[in-house]
Amino acid sequence: MKAKASLNEQDYLHNFMSTMTQKSDTIINYVLAIYFLLGIALAFKYDTWEIGAGVGTLNLLAYYSAKFFLKNSKFYQYVLSFVLAIFMAQYIYQMHGLFEMHFTVFIASTILIIYQNWKLQIPLTLLVVAHHVVLAYMQNFVYTDPSGIQLYFSQVNFDLETLIIHIVLAAVVFFMNGYWAYYFKTHSQNHISKISDEYELENMKLASAKYSSLTATKEYNDFVHRTTLDLKLPVSSVLKLIDVSKGHTDNDQLLSYLDMMRDSAKKIDDMVNDIHVKSINSRPPGH
Repeated sequence: MKAKASLNEQDYLHNFMSTMTQKSDTIINYVLAIYFLLGIALAFKYDTWEIGAGVGTLNLLAYYSAKFFLKNSKFYQYVLSFVLAIFMAQYIYQMHGLFEMHFTVFIASTILIIYQNWKLQIPLTLLVVAHHVVLAYMQNFVYTDPSGIQLYFSQVNFDLETLIIHIVLAAVVFFMNGYWAYYFKTHSQNHISKISDEYELENMKLASAKYSSLTATKEYNDFVHRTTLDLKLPVSSVLKLIDVSKGHTDNDQLLSYLDMMRDSAKKIDDMVNDIHVKSINSRPPGH
């Protein structure tokens, strides 16, 4: 990427990223619809309709409200990151801690790559770490009575070792997805920069060719202009000489020859005058 992008390059990059964001938003609309419907489908297992419909609806309201009220900001994308993490927590609760539901956050992390913004992995990471640490602690040290209130976080033994391994592996996935988002954005910028450089080079070639053409045309017009000036004087002199000669003879045959010569000289004079006028009209102002 060049140190400073040209105006054309900045416009091209802005238009490209705007188009990519619009396409990504369209894809996210389908993703959120699937996530919401999945929450409804999971409600059949343990009769968690309030969670499936309630939390799912709140997630959609949070995302689309941020997108509607902050149209000129990317804040809604960070809200989306939180929303996808909350959907994971919702699914875990709905399935009473089914361990496989934890994997849905990896899908969410991968989906966020389409925005080519590595920072979107940060809210997702923070919420996942906070969710796992708090709920793992509460499951192991607070809600331990089998006959009391149950905390649905994990059906497997989620001790400190398991928690650390789980968080480290999740962090690696989030880091890799953040890297790919950064890589794709950098690759796009470099590609656009290359296109802009080639475009500017072609413009320079065209400008050079145009300048060369104008220079050649000017030189040609100057040559024609000088040549017509050089021809005007001798042709005019020939015409005057013919007129003088006609006044000094009474020979009809000689007069006939002089008339023929005058007609030919007059045609040459008219043609030279015509070329001279055109050469003047084609010259730039001030020359």
